[in-house]
Amino acid sequence: MQIRVDERVARCLALMRTPELQPLVEFLKSRRQETLERLGEATGEEMKSRLQGRNLELKDFLEMVDQAETLVAKTRR
Repeated sequence: MQIRVDERVARCLALMRTPELQPLVEFLKSRRQETLERLGEATGEEMKSRLQGRNLELKDFLEMVDQAETLVAKTRR
């Protein structure tokens, strides 16, 4: 899924790649892994749906952090 962001947001995402913010990125990756594990154990449809939504949001955010430099460059075109 392609999410469009403006230059200010793209720059903030790029800041997430700095050493100072790496603990936060690692925490979010850990939360995503926990969510995937809970999803594998979930039995109710409502809980599965909520966990799938959480996983998707974390996945999209972490992918944007990984692609931050590209996003910044695209906003300058």
